[in-house]
Amino acid sequence: MTADKTSRSSFMVRIFSGVLAHWQVIASAGLLAGGVAGLAATYTDYCGETDLTYAPAVIREDLKRASEESGIRTGFLAAQLETESHWRVEVSSHAGAQGLAQFTPDTWDIWGQGDISNPHDSVRAQGKYLAYLKDRLAPLAKTPQELQDLVFAGYNAGPGAVEEYHGIPPYGETQNYVKSINKLASSKYKVTCDPDPHYSVEKLKYR
Repeated sequence: MTADKTSRSSFMVRIFSGVLAHWQVIASAGLLAGGVAGLAATYTDYCGETDLTYAPAVIREDLKRASEESGIRTGFLAAQLETESHWRVEVSSHAGAQGLAQFTPDTWDIWGQGDISNPHDSVRAQGKYLAYLKDRLAPLAKTPQELQDLVFAGYNAGPGAVEEYHGIPPYGETQNYVKSINKLASSKYKVTCDPDPHYSVEKLKYR
């Protein structure tokens, strides 16, 4: 055996011996890294839920299902309901819209199922109608945010008005409606790991 081969063999033996001597340290480091990654994933998952911290607990699962139906973040759906009815279940508007999500009887006949005053039924219809508006108004939008704004404008003013003006209609009520939803969704109902204690948890109101 040459001197070079002997030297390489001796070097490999030393490395192998070192690994055996420190295997516990190496294994512990691997487990620690995995544990940190797991904690990070858990933390991220937790933070993703906090945009519903201030929404009424009784309809949070309904909001999650409506979000899946419409493809719109739950915080925006909560912001829309607060803008529509301020969480009043039995409120009616001057235009005859009723319930938590403020459906007119005609629109409810198409998208609603159950009782228009039932908060669970109302949120379910909200998700379905938003999904429809999203598909219908998609050709008018250039970005996801623009499409979402058009969807909420269509919910308030009707999709025909959005198509007529190729954007948010020049109605003060509709423009303020979209602004209100965006403002609430970026503050009270934002995705955060540190909810602002300035807000209190909402409760459904029946009068």
